[in-house]
Amino acid sequence: MAKEKLGSNAQFTAPQLGLTTLGEHCYAYSGGFQSTTSSQTMLHFSTGQGYIVGKLTMSGGIAYATVGGLKTAFQISLNGSIISLSLFDNQTDHASSLNKLNLILPPYSTLKVECDSDDNNTNVLSSVVFVGKLYK
Repeated sequence: MAKEKLGSNAQFTAPQLGLTTLGEHCYAYSGGFQSTTSSQTMLHFSTGQGYIVGKLTMSGGIAYATVGGLKTAFQISLNGSIISLSLFDNQTDHASSLNKLNLILPPYSTLKVECDSDDNNTNVLSSVVFVGKLYK
């Protein structure tokens, strides 16, 4: 089997809104978003001519330094239509702070992931990771 040459985007440099493709795999890492009481876009990208089978992992608001958290809501949209909503209560219920969502992203589609919290706290962070396989 011949080795596939990977482009300069093969090296991870920082979280971003977009999708990175490496051969037949793809990923998007939001990084940590500080809790605010207004909606924030964590990921926002479009797919190409192939479809993607992947998993979106959401992490609700966690204060790592003080081992606490807040309530965090996530809204996932595909081509402008809401396809999923998730709520994490890391403040009172101490519920699980991770939720995984299996997705099939059609060709030429746009995925958007937004989060919102019940309080402003710069020490509380939420994150989203998308990992998938591209089929052409």
